[in-house]
Amino acid sequence: MKPPVLGVREGLRSIPEALRILLRRPAILLWLVPPLLIALLLDLLAFYFAFGWMRAGIRSLVSEQGYSAWLVKVLDVSGAIAVVLLLGWSFAWLFLALSNPFQDFISAAVERERKGGQVQDSAGFRGLVSGLLKGGVQAVVLTLLTVPVLLLGFIPLMGPVIVFSWSSFVMGFSFVTIPMRRLRERVALARRERAAVMGLGMVISVGALVPLLNVLCLPVFVVAGTVLFLKAEERR
Repeated sequence: MKPPVLGVREGLRSIPEALRILLRRPAILLWLVPPLLIALLLDLLAFYFAFGWMRAGIRSLVSEQGYSAWLVKVLDVSGAIAVVLLLGWSFAWLFLALSNPFQDFISAAVERERKGGQVQDSAGFRGLVSGLLKGGVQAVVLTLLTVPVLLLGFIPLMGPVIVFSWSSFVMGFSFVTIPMRRLRERVALARRERAAVMGLGMVISVGALVPLLNVLCLPVFVVAGTVLFLKAEERR
């Protein structure tokens, strides 16, 4: 008899459970502060240079003289919004890749809070470089796979649904499977618990596109993904 799999509801319920864990053990957030600050700094630098390049391009195509000045302002605002949305989406990937090296410590703390008592020790700082490399490679691969899917977004009606469904699965996959070391194990877990992965991923996809909200919520999503991972492992 196969063990029961987690459903979409479990994916959604992992978020309030993560919040309760963080309220009881706020020290877990200390492991997420370094990657959060680094990702935020890199995103701000990317916005500064990307928006500057876009403004220069707009002014090379449209004159600021006369009645066309209003058009330049509209294009500036539209460009800024587009850059913010794009960086908001990429911020999640960057933060996830940078938080990978700390996942052992986060998982141990979350498991200790859920079960109490002794848990398996984390890999220590020896796994920091390995985790960073694996997180970076996964982020690059998933981004490359996502680019063709984004083109499907131009299909009327079904396009946005396809893009959102893919983004939800990819985001859920990324946050739930980061405690695992081998790619084969990650894929197997995502296939087995795809409903729960989608449930969490839907919330992450929406939150990642909202400026400021993505910065505040991503640490919660990391803990929620860890909670789902531990629940899935308990049912094996």
